[in-house]
Amino acid sequence: MGEDAALLAAAAISHYIGYARAAVDTGQQMIDGAGYLRAVVGADPRLRSIVAFLTSSSWERSELGLDHVFSEFGPAEPELVDTITYCDLTSSPVGDLADPADRLSAVLQRYGPERVVFRAVSAARPELMARAARVRRRRAKTVVAKLS
Repeated sequence: MGEDAALLAAAAISHYIGYARAAVDTGQQMIDGAGYLRAVVGADPRLRSIVAFLTSSSWERSELGLDHVFSEFGPAEPELVDTITYCDLTSSPVGDLADPADRLSAVLQRYGPERVVFRAVSAARPELMARAARVRRRRAKTVVAKLS
């Protein structure tokens, strides 16, 4: 990811901030985290956007009726959203390497169908797997280019 590596690392570290009591506003972790990064931290708009659009956030916001809030953090940069989603889907809750399909299955097992996260991840699953596949293809091209 070159020059965006530090930005992605910051997003990976800070994306859970929306769970903090001081950050909760809408109840949607990624939007609340991005809002906190804007209002309290004064973080870079690109960082806030990556956090806001992380993984299944777009589907969750629709479930919660928060579409109007997303305009504050967009537009998302597709390559960065793909990459942070890939990082999220290939890391287990304890930091172990995970397969994206297994990671999504684990999320669905953890939440019941009555929960927003379950419904959002179920709806988002094909796109989330496509994001992971795009990142893998880009990584493979980079490796091939370096070997050439």
